[in-house]
Amino acid sequence: MIESIKESLVKWNASTDGRVKLQHVYMTIAIGLILGAGIVGLVNHALGQNILVIAIVSAGIFLANAVVWALLQSAILGRLPRRANGAKNNKSTK
Repeated sequence: MIESIKESLVKWNASTDGRVKLQHVYMTIAIGLILGAGIVGLVNHALGQNILVIAIVSAGIFLANAVVWALLQSAILGRLPRRANGAKNNKSTK
C-alpha cells in the first residue's frame, strides 16, 4: 500500500506544475481540517469551531489563488510571445 502511494505521488509530481500542486495542497488542507473539525467538535465544540475557521480561511486562500492565477494567465501570460523549445538568447562571440 505504501508503495502504491509513493508511485501515485511520483506520477502526480511528474504530471503537474507548481501552481496546480499548490492548489491541490490548499484544497487537501481545507478538506482535512473540515474533517478534523468535525471529529474534534464532537468532544470540544469551541476548538472544533476554531479549526473550522482555519479550514474556511484555507478554502478562501484556494479560491483567491485560483482567481489570481486565472487573471494572470488571461491578462498577462496569454499575451506574451512564446519561445521555441531549445531557442536561447545566446550571443555568439565571433
